[in-house]
Amino acid sequence: MFCGILCCLVFGGLLSASAAQSCPETPSVKNSMSVTEEVEGQVLGTYFCIKGYHLQGKKSFVCNASEEWVASATQCRLGHCPDPVLENGEFNSSGPVNVSDIITFKCNDHYILKGSTWSQCLEDHSWAPPFPACKSRDCGPPEKPAHGYFEGAKFTSGSTITFHCEKRYRLVGTPEQQCVDGEWSSALPACELIPEASTPVPPMGFERAFLAFRETEEMCSAMEDFMKRVKGNGLTMEELKYSLEIKKAELMAKMLV
Repeated sequence: MFCGILCCLVFGGLLSASAAQSCPETPSVKNSMSVTEEVEGQVLGTYFCIKGYHLQGKKSFVCNASEEWVASATQCRLGHCPDPVLENGEFNSSGPVNVSDIITFKCNDHYILKGSTWSQCLEDHSWAPPFPACKSRDCGPPEKPAHGYFEGAKFTSGSTITFHCEKRYRLVGTPEQQCVDGEWSSALPACELIPEASTPVPPMGFERAFLAFRETEEMCSAMEDFMKRVKGNGLTMEELKYSLEIKKAELMAKMLV
């Protein structure tokens, strides 16, 4: 039993009894071993790279109805870490990556690096720190605030836009924003409703009584001043009344002419 399993591993395939009757051995892949088993009525072949190598390509394949393996190019490459990837950028590695290797990243023109500028291949087949991303230096169109809008049609790096609010709303935040390295210079503003002017509430209780007293006091003071003027001119109230009646009669006569 031990010898059978060992021989299968050496030649590239470990087959179940039913699988061995219907499908050939899995295609040979250098620096790997494969396991073949029956899963849900299908014969499935899976590749595993030996220590020091990592898998590139598809890991598992199915033996089809024609008793042939539906497989594409698969290989085990030297090194523990998958090949690095950086869209819109480049890195200083052109071949297989070994443990402890360090690579550095650089973005293309008009892109800015977000994340670490380097990463190292670790023993557990992972990269640390994680790969960065290259983000465009241009900004996308910002979201319009509720009850507001902005002026400006360019969102490229260095361009500016200005926010405004509709009537009865006021702007809260920075009205002018500039695109700097793919982001707007500050948090986008908002538009809030302007509260209506409050109607003065008539005074109640003690305050109303106090104002009424003030009005009465001023009226009394005016009457006293009037009486002082009448006495100062040497007139009595009867004489003043008679004089007013004459003036009244003269005015009526003029109106009738």
